Amino acid sequence: MDSKILLGKILQRFFDRKVAKVEGYNKFEYLKETSSSVYVSRETGDDTPVPFKKIIVGIEIYQQNPELYDEGPTALRDFGITHVTSPVWSLLHMLAKHDYHK
Repeated sequence: MDSKILLGKILQRFFDRKVAKVEGYNKFEYLKETSSSVYVSRETGDDTPVPFKKIIVGIEIYQQNPELYDEGPTALRDFGITHVTSPVWSLLHMLAKHDYHK
């Protein structure tokens, strides 16, 4: 499936649920969206923009390497997702592993 369609599904679920949370990891609350980012509130109280392009990179990583879905957020760092690694990882887990199959 096209990465932009999957991005839309992730953003819709995040908007509907208001929280991205993977058991055992920090949660991220939905604040707002702009034309290029979704803003999350971290448990530390910091508001952080998460660029859509970083989420799309994560989607494409999972499409090409589905086994990485089962690894923690640090696996995304090898692909250039830094500074927002945990929020991107949590957002990517708004979808099931099988959703990333092409």
